[in-house]
Amino acid sequence: MRSLLSLALLVVCSLGAMHEARAASTYVSFQPQVRGMGCLQPRTRAMISHLTSRIGPIEITSTCGGRHAHNSQHYRGAAVDFRPRTASVAATLSVLRSMPEVGGIGSYSGGLIHADIGQRRMAWYGRMRRHLAQRHFHARYASAQRYRRAGSV
Repeated sequence: MRSLLSLALLVVCSLGAMHEARAASTYVSFQPQVRGMGCLQPRTRAMISHLTSRIGPIEITSTCGGRHAHNSQHYRGAAVDFRPRTASVAATLSVLRSMPEVGGIGSYSGGLIHADIGQRRMAWYGRMRRHLAQRHFHARYASAQRYRRAGSV
């Protein structure tokens, strides 16, 4: 009886994962240089699925391949660069800040956004990077405005 229950649970979990993967793939498109999500860690794919369920479709511009910063999360399969297709950049950044699995968020000109599942909480715009304490992660953009007014940037 136990093995039958275990088998049933395995089938239900597998069907749920297949449905989640299928649902995520309908909300994800790729630029031509991106070869898909096969190189990404399962946690990264789950983060993408969670994100697309909240903001809608995205276009992935970079995963594991290509050139990235030294020691980038991209090389570990733990990061993705994308553009939201229907949501605004501000709304997307707000959703990413609310997701506990997201470790780093970057935004660049042209609406490009970086999200990773790294341990360290970081945020940046363009090339400026700041390390952030986890409990202050949600207030990073307010502090960036304070730095700009003080002339530090």
